[in-house]
Amino acid sequence: MAAGRRPVSRVQGLEKLGLEMDRAAIVADRHLCTNVSGVYAVGDCNGKHMFAHTAYREAEVAVNHMLGRPDEMRYNAIPSVLYSDPEVASVGLSADAAKAQGMNIKEVKVPMVYAGRYVAENENGKGFIKLVVDTDRKRLVGCHMVGSYASEIIMTATMMVDTELTPSRLQKLVFPHPTVGEVIREALFQI
Repeated sequence: MAAGRRPVSRVQGLEKLGLEMDRAAIVADRHLCTNVSGVYAVGDCNGKHMFAHTAYREAEVAVNHMLGRPDEMRYNAIPSVLYSDPEVASVGLSADAAKAQGMNIKEVKVPMVYAGRYVAENENGKGFIKLVVDTDRKRLVGCHMVGSYASEIIMTATMMVDTELTPSRLQKLVFPHPTVGEVIREALFQI
């Protein structure tokens, strides 16, 4: 059972700083700066993407900002993984979220059995990969998958969403064979 998550911001004395809050989350900009000079909000306290890997990157951005190095946090391509059986992973927007942002989308769903290695290693293996493409901008904006190795494969899709390459450019990437990850390439050719 997953009961959900909440920002961790109830720390004794924190209210005395006068931080801008959005419900229980501390408001932070793309450099993780709060409205109080010298105070940064990284990790669960800002309520953005409450994952350890996000907090790690947020901390890098905050430290770089403190040191005057150009850097900023981008939240459009934060991978999410459920370590279940089968695994579930996603990055970017769902079709509904993309539509809610006014995007015209195309959704492509391909079974994981399009990858021969998946079939060989997963007896009666079920699973799928779903791509969400913004058809106006010609960009991959989301990827969702269910199946073995989803936690490993999602990074490839994360880079695709983050770099905003066109599907026609992504189709030209060479995937090693045989791998389960090449199912992403198979899905790209369905766009």
